[in-house]
Amino acid sequence: MYIPMIFFTIIIEKKKVTPEQQEAHYLQKQAIAQWEEQKHQIAMQFPEYLYR
Repeated sequence: MYIPMIFFTIIIEKKKVTPEQQEAHYLQKQAIAQWEEQKHQIAMQFPEYLYR
């Protein structure tokens, strides 16, 4: 039995990012980095709990 092949193309459009979105993304990355640093600083105060 013959199965026809279906040819199709996928068009991926690059999402246009506004300057406000770029700034929000940057601030979010900075906040996450700051939170990770605080978490690391707190963990370093208690080194006996780092290694189990």
